[in-house]
This record gives sequence, structure tokens and C-alpha cells, in this order.
Amino acid sequence: MAASVEANMSAVQSSDNSPTPTPNSGNDTPRSPRVAPPVSKSNTSSTNSSPTRRARQQQQTPYAKKLSYATPAMRKHEEFKNQLVHDVFGRDNKGRVPMEKVTMLFWQFRDDPAVVQFMAQFVARFSGSRQTYDGIEFYLPQIAHMIIHLEADWDEAILERFALVIAQQSQHFALQLTWILEGAIEDYQPETVEGKPNPGYNKLFYHRCITLLSNIERCVVYGSPRSMELQRMYEKGDITRDEFEHMKLEDRLNNAKQITTHGANFRNLMQRMKDTKLSMPDLKLERKKGKEKDGATAATTTAAMQSDPGSSSIMTSVSSEKGKQISKYGGNLLYKRRVRTAWYKPKRWKNRYFEIEERMLYCYNFKPSYGGQLRRAMPLEGAKVEEFEGKYPFMFVVKNHHFEFVIRAKNEKEMLLWIKLLRGESEANALIPHIVSSDEISEEKKETREDETKRSSPNELTRSQAARYEFFRNERDFVAAVCDVAEELRFHEPSERKKLAPGLVSDIKLPPCGYVPLCKSTDIWRRVDSVMASETRVFNTNERCPMIYYFVAKRGEPVGSTLEPRNPNLDVAEYLHTLFKVPDSAPNRLTAIGEDADELKLSDSGDDSVDKDKGEVKVEDQGEDYDEFELTMEDPTERQDSVWSEDNKSSKSFLSSSMKGMKGNQQFREFMQESFAKLPAKIASRLNRPDGRPQGKKGRMSYLDRNAAPLINVPIVDAPIMENANDDDSAADSLSLDGQSIISAGTGSIVLGDTIKQFEHLDGVTKESLDRAKAVVCGGESWAEQSARMLQSVKNEGEETDGSTLQEVVSMMAKSNDDLRQEVFVMQMIHYFESVFVKANIPIWLKTYRILSTSKSTGMLEFLTDATSIDSLYKSDKFPKVGGLRAYFEQVYGSPTSKCFLAAQRNFIRSLAGYSLVAYLLGLKDRHNGNIMIDSRGHIIHIDFGFAFGMAPGHEWSMERAPFKLTKDYIDVMGGPYSEGFKEFQKLFVDGLKAARSNSLSALGLVEIMMYKSNYPCFSGPRYGGGVSLKRFEKRLLLDVPDNKVDIKAKKLIKTSMNHKGTKLYDVFQYHSNGYAY
Repeated sequence: MAASVEANMSAVQSSDNSPTPTPNSGNDTPRSPRVAPPVSKSNTSSTNSSPTRRARQQQQTPYAKKLSYATPAMRKHEEFKNQLVHDVFGRDNKGRVPMEKVTMLFWQFRDDPAVVQFMAQFVARFSGSRQTYDGIEFYLPQIAHMIIHLEADWDEAILERFALVIAQQSQHFALQLTWILEGAIEDYQPETVEGKPNPGYNKLFYHRCITLLSNIERCVVYGSPRSMELQRMYEKGDITRDEFEHMKLEDRLNNAKQITTHGANFRNLMQRMKDTKLSMPDLKLERKKGKEKDGATAATTTAAMQSDPGSSSIMTSVSSEKGKQISKYGGNLLYKRRVRTAWYKPKRWKNRYFEIEERMLYCYNFKPSYGGQLRRAMPLEGAKVEEFEGKYPFMFVVKNHHFEFVIRAKNEKEMLLWIKLLRGESEANALIPHIVSSDEISEEKKETREDETKRSSPNELTRSQAARYEFFRNERDFVAAVCDVAEELRFHEPSERKKLAPGLVSDIKLPPCGYVPLCKSTDIWRRVDSVMASETRVFNTNERCPMIYYFVAKRGEPVGSTLEPRNPNLDVAEYLHTLFKVPDSAPNRLTAIGEDADELKLSDSGDDSVDKDKGEVKVEDQGEDYDEFELTMEDPTERQDSVWSEDNKSSKSFLSSSMKGMKGNQQFREFMQESFAKLPAKIASRLNRPDGRPQGKKGRMSYLDRNAAPLINVPIVDAPIMENANDDDSAADSLSLDGQSIISAGTGSIVLGDTIKQFEHLDGVTKESLDRAKAVVCGGESWAEQSARMLQSVKNEGEETDGSTLQEVVSMMAKSNDDLRQEVFVMQMIHYFESVFVKANIPIWLKTYRILSTSKSTGMLEFLTDATSIDSLYKSDKFPKVGGLRAYFEQVYGSPTSKCFLAAQRNFIRSLAGYSLVAYLLGLKDRHNGNIMIDSRGHIIHIDFGFAFGMAPGHEWSMERAPFKLTKDYIDVMGGPYSEGFKEFQKLFVDGLKAARSNSLSALGLVEIMMYKSNYPCFSGPRYGGGVSLKRFEKRLLLDVPDNKVDIKAKKLIKTSMNHKGTKLYDVFQYHSNGYAY
């Protein structure tokens, strides 16, 4: 394998000697005005393949010419790309894949499929690391945005395939990507659910989303086809751990490649119809008994259909996106479209041209070759196609979750053919090489002998596959049902909502293995066991009805082998992997994929069973050849079968002698040694010289060879893990399950048997002060106490509980009629800047909470506990009548010189500095006191980011002109404008702004990606579109200010914000318009 890598390197080096086009050549994807496009599409490199110095200089000449033609902005852009490549592949990252830079590489080289494919394979190779996978999930909004919107003319769906490879590792990732795609489908579908034309319709983006959505579901159902076979080989010692990990990754890649072969099934059927001359009279369909069609009516229908010149036909065309032959079937039909939300409206029959192509049904006003325009479109994946007994003859129905078409054919023969093709597209399996519809199955059964044993359809799923499918479908239905309650209550009077909410919540069907998906794949698994309907809270607003749910969740339930110890801290990906890893019985497994195989062969279904009450997969009799875990003498705790590579006891990776001489970090060399990936020219030309020789004169040195400072790696920080959080706890009193210490990522309570454990942060604020604060902030009950009370009530109600299983309360907010996608992105940027401040060792505090957009108008949010809005605080009866926020702090936390007061004041200053920075940098507006919260420990928390990146209520007439909100109340809590507390605030703000500037390129890149063809309000329209928001963001980062003047500029921002008139006017306006106190 090492020899092949060396050959690839030499091939790359020789390919870089091709002449370089002029700087104006190339056809790059349009970019933001901020970043200049690459000079050309050619790739040049400084190599040592020539024996003489003159030859080396000639090889370097094109690159020098390219830089001489480039403007300073272009040269800076090229240097940034060089730095990215070197920081990912060249510098020692201590075993970590810097996903923020990998995401930038995807974007910067989006016009080169070779680079994108190489990067995708590199990241997939190390996705077994928790840290790398956390990075992939964190930057999923950018990755998904590029998958949907990049109009790259590539032969292969590279990014789609990468997403499918990652989705096979974690079903949680697959769900997160699914919800992003569902929101995009609503953006780009031809018409709205109300039946009106969608002005944002985009055929390419819509088709991409529909196709990827279907492929993700297939990946979830089938997983890695050979994973269990490879696991057995590893356990028997046939392959090493490194070989096992490598072969498992290759299996995922092959699976993703096969699934992304669009349209293969339909093309095969079309070819069969051509080859066998399948005629419509040969088609039969079992008809329901009923009255016969009236001959006169049938004749009228046929006459009406024959009036149009477009007849049914099989066609082939070249896809503009893929450049491949795609089979289609089209013809004219009469149809009525039934709108689900207004099905009672009468619809007239319309003569339209329908076309089946790649699992989509398109409806045109007439044939596209004659200039017809698309009017309707619906995905056929999982659609129901049924013959319809109605007033007219030859009718059938095609419907899915959103659409329903009632269609009439010319005659029975044509109707049967359309039903056959549509059913084939809706029922076909991507892993099966040919279409098998229910009609064909029934016909095959008729042809068999009566005494022949019953055969199962290749479409039928095995029990374990069915279990994965049921989990994926049930989780999506569960989340939709939670959000639907908020949508239903929105149409009731505010006075009735609180009465109706408990009944509607109790009617929600909880899945046997469901969870609240406001988490990462590496977060602790919590299975939703029941919902506390009586505790549901409802917030009444003019346009929405947000709701707070409380679920009782379980941890530490038995999963996998009965001999394995239960782990209460098992993460989401590991739990689902263990739950669904059970193979089907030995004779019914997936067969291995041959080197030249184009398909997977599915054998008969297995004998697994699913315990739906507990969401567990149980193994039945596996036969004599099955190597059952319980029969081995191996200690189950030593079994090396984890979804994460760091959990496996792997041997050290040894590099071959040829690899040790290659430039690049350890991960890059390992990847090149283990894979057959070809190093792209644009990557090779930006790495250090492979032979390590000196570059000669400085003028000929590349940017990286001048020892440029590396871009700072920014690991994304997580919430602190708490264990034995209370002062009076000892190691002997800590909770554990099967030897595993129980941890918590937040405050709250946990029940194990008869023990209730409370977790709370320790930051110097005393319990007495928290008791006084909760009377004002939490309604007299902290979250730890509230959750303990709820868990105690569950026990008192006599529900059956497993004494050895942990129980805790999971809270969340559901919203409808609200597009949360912009808020998801803003929170991602806040989380990024929080990580920047942590990396720079700046004690700034920010509260990052989970936001999940499940569609264009629904979503879920993590509920902030032990906190209330400033508006509610001011309106509280226990808030001081005089003295404002300073008097409240002294009333709750004690005298200004006490340790408790100073701790709460420190919390306030650090959080105020953090949110002042992000409010300024991200241009957060609408900062009234209903959108700013304070917790029981004195932290300030900003919420609701519907107005960001300079977008403000009133737009040009906005009163919020200050850089950020800094009121007199805030200054008084810090001790006044000349106090030590205010000086600390100034220092934190200045240091934080400097840290943000040092990481400006990555931050600008994240914004630039999401701004590209964006539907976010802050990036679209005449006011904020066209790169305006990005330019303003760049200006706020003070990149044009010299380093020695940043302190002065930052302090000037603080001075401008202090008691700004616009801030006070906006608070007054909100008080009179919405009643928010100030």
C-alpha cells in the first residue's frame, strides 16, 4: 500500500507541471464580495522531480506568475487556504481533527471535487473519535447548507455520500440532518401545503433534499451491512483491531456509494420494458368487487384524454447535474389535487403531463419538450398508490404526508401501468438491484406451484432492520406530535389553553425507545418513559403558544448482552449502536460484498424480536454455528465493541518506512498509508516539500515555509460534568450503578431506588442566598427541588419502577409558527465564541443551550431552569421598590463586602461581558427586558435571536443604535463607572474582543457559508442580502484597526453604550407596546 501512495504522490507532482491558465480563466462558484475567487482552476506545485535547480525554478514559475497577477486580497486569500491545509495536515494537532478548519477547507475548495472527496474520506477515517464526531455535529449546519446549495457540476454526490457515511455511525446524526432537510424541502418545494405556488421553488435543491432524505432512511435501516460479520472476524482473531476499523469504514463508504446511485432501479425497469416489449395488455391488477364502469363514461374519458398530443412514452435524457442517462416515463392524465388543509374545496379535473423520474412524480401544464412548466411535484418514497372507486372510471390516488393526487387514466390498461410504475418507485429498495412492487409479488406467487413453500419478498425487512426503521420513524413522529400540540393550542383562546394542554399532552403516543433529541451523539442517553402532563406550562403570546414539557427519563437500563454491566453514563450513539447491533440469525445475514459487486444480496428475514415495551432487541435461537456471547469465557467488560475508537483497546499504528519520510502530521500519514485515496494536487502543492530539502532563496519559498503563525485551533467546549456536586457529599455517599459512578451534565435530581440525588453548581453563592433568590426567580422552588418533587410524585403514584434504574426529569420547550433556523445558527456562533474565550483563558461566561429546528415552522429548545426574565424580575412582588437591580443583589446575596455578594457580582460581570461581546459582534437586536434573563446565581442570559447581524425591528428607523445594551442598572450592580468591578468588565470586554479578532477568519467563514443562497431573514432581502451582513460583521471585528489601537476602540464602544438614549427609548417603546418593564 505504501508503494501505491508513493505512486500517487509522484503522479500528483507530475500533474502539477501543466501550463497555468491566465488569472481570469476558470469557472468558480460565485463567492461573497469579501473573499476574492481563486486565480484559476489549475494547480501548480514546487517539487523536486527535476534534477537541476533551473528545472525546479521553471516548475515554480507558474505559481509565481499567478501571485504576480493576483491582487493583495487574492494573495491573502491564497495564503489563508495554504494555512488551512497546513494546519489540518501539516502541524501536530495532538490526534485531533480540527473540524472548524476542515469545514473551511470544504468551503474554500468547493469548486474542486477531488479536494472535497479527499477531505470527506479523511474526516470519515477519524470520525470514530468522540472529539471529531462532536466537531462534525457542531458544524452540521454548514455541511448541510453546502450539500443543499452548492451548484457543483460533479460526477458523484461527494458531500451527500459523506453525510451518509457519518449517518451510519449515529442515528442521532441522521435525525438531526433529517430535520434540516425537512425544513429545506418546505423552502424549495413547488407549492406550499395550502396549494399555492411557492415563490422560492428550486427544482435542484428540492430534488437534492428529497433524495438525501430517502437515502438517510435507508442508511439507518440497513446500517453497515458487514459490521457484524467483521465483528465476528475480529473476535476470532482473523483480523486486527486496526484492520477491523479500516474495513468497517470501507463498508460504510461502499454502502453510501451504492445508495447514492440515483435512479438505477427505475432505469433497470425501463430497460426491461424495452427489451421484453412489455405491453399494457399484459398487466393485470386484482380489482375490488363493485359496480362495472359505465361504457359511455369510459368513452368520454378516453376522448378527453386523446385530445392532447402528449402520449405515454419511455424517454432518456442527460442529467445536467450528474451527466448520466436517466430513464423517465411520462404521459398525459386527468387529475385533481386535494389539499390536506382544505380538502373540502371543489377541484376541477385538469389535463396535465405527468412524469416519473428518480423517485419523483412531476406534473407539468404540458409536455416539457414543448415548453411546459412544472406545476406540482411530490416524492414517491413511501407514497401510497391505490385504485380509487369513484364516480369516474380508471381513477387512482397517489398520496404522501403532504400531497394527494387523484388521477384518471384513458383506459384500464394505462391505469394499471401507471399504478405498477408508481408502486415500484414508492416500494423499491435502494439496496435491491431491481424494482419489485407488490403487483409483481402477487404475480410471482400465482406462477409458483401450490405446494411450493412461501417465499419472502426482497423488500421485506429483517427483524433487526425493522427495529431500526421503527425507532427512526417513531422518533420523528414523537417530535412532530410534541410540536403539533403547541400548534393546535395556538388556535384556541388564551384563557382555554392552560386547561386544554394537559389533556392534549397526555394523548401523545410515547415511542418504546424515544428520547428528547436536544443533545449530541456523545451526550448521555435518556429514554423517555412517561410525560408529566399535569406539570405542563403554557405561555400565551399573540402569534404563538410555546409550551414547557416535563418527561420522566430513564438511564442505566440493560442493553445488549445480559452479562454486560449496565452503564448509566452510556451516550446516545453507543446506546443505539448496542441496542441495534444484534444480528439476524446466522443463515439470514447479509452476504459479503465482492470487489466487483454492484449490489447487496439480502437473504431471508431473521428471527430477532423487539421488546416494544422497553425498546430492547432480544436474540432468539441462533443455531449451532452462532457464536453466542453468553457461551464464551470472555469477560464481557473486556469486549472491544464500541462505536468510538478510543474506547477500543487498539494497538499502536506503525507507519511504514516510506511513510516516515513523508511530510505531514501523524494522522495524515496514517490516512495515506491505510487508504487508496489519491492526494489532490491542490493539497499536495500546499504541503511542505515531501523530501524536506531547503527551499533555497526566500523569494521562492511558499507561504507555509516562512514559519507563519498557525491559525488557532478552537475546540468546542461542553457543559461541565458534575459528580458529587454538594459540599456534604463524600465518595462513599456518591451514587453508582454496577460500579459506574453516576454523572450529570446539569442541575437537577436523579432517583435510584429510594435515593434522590440533587446536582447543583458550586461557585461561591451560598445555599441561604439561593433560597432567597429562588423566591424571586424560581417561584420559590429551585429546579433541583422541583425535579425531586416530580420524581417523588411518580413513585407515590405507584407506577412500576425498576429499583436499579435511574430516573430523572427532562424539560424542554416546544414552539410552532416560528422558524428557529436562524436562532440555531446564532446560538452556534455564540457557542463558537464561548470556545474562543475558553481557549484564550478569558473568564467570560456564556450560557449555550440547545435549539433544534424540526421544520420551517416548528422546533424545540432547551428550557432554562432557575432563571427568569428581567421583565418578570422587575414585576415580582419581592423585588425592591427602590434601588433597582443593585438593591436586589444586596437583598438576596448580602452586604457588598460579603463573599456571597462578591461571587454573585463576579457572575454578573463575567456574563455581562460575554453577552455584551456577542451582542456587539453578532449584531443582536430586540434586546428588551423580555429577551434578557437572570438566573439565581446572578448570571445574565440573552435569549430570542430573531433579530441578528444588524437586522432590527424598524430596520433603518430602529432605536437600538448602541453597540450593545449597558444600562444604569447594570453599571450600578458592578459598583459604578469608576469601580473595580467596572474595570474588570472593561478588561474582559477588551480581551474578549482581541480573542475574537484573532479567530476572525474562521468566524467570517462560518457566516459566509450560511449566507450563501440563504433564506435567513438576516442574510436576505434588499437590506441584508448581497453580502451586506458579512461586511458589517467584518467591520465589527475591527480588522481594519491597528492592534495597538484596539484597546482604545473597545473602550470607546463601552462608553458609547453606557446609558445610550436609543436603548432607553426602545425600553420605553416596549413597555408601552408590549408591557415589558424597565
